[in-house]
Amino acid sequence: MYEKDPVKIFVVEDDQAYSKFLKYVLGLNPDFEVEFFTSGKECLNNLHKNPAIITLDYSLPDMPGEKVLSQIRSYDPNISVIIVSAQEKIGTAVELLKLGAYDYISKDQETKDRIINSMNNARNRTSLVKE
Repeated sequence: MYEKDPVKIFVVEDDQAYSKFLKYVLGLNPDFEVEFFTSGKECLNNLHKNPAIITLDYSLPDMPGEKVLSQIRSYDPNISVIIVSAQEKIGTAVELLKLGAYDYISKDQETKDRIINSMNNARNRTSLVKE
């Protein structure tokens, strides 16, 4: 039997309460190795750690989500970026998906299940890309 490597996940979220929520949700899966950042710049400065998945808040204090997304895509297009936002404009979601976001999740009562599903799908996609 072999051990799977943990899936390295970055969470970029400036709202402390929402960070705690994500820490709880992602902590339920022992296969996830999670690092938290409160700004786009912090995330970008740590891309050398090679995360497989990044959850990215659309509204960050230091830079817009689409700018962080585009810099992540330039660094490594295989990183699955899941945008998590309270902003619910369909046009924004579509634009971010066109820019290369893996998924777009609105912050609402279904967020927990959608994040878990999206993470599992992204993890499966990542393992396929590596093979």
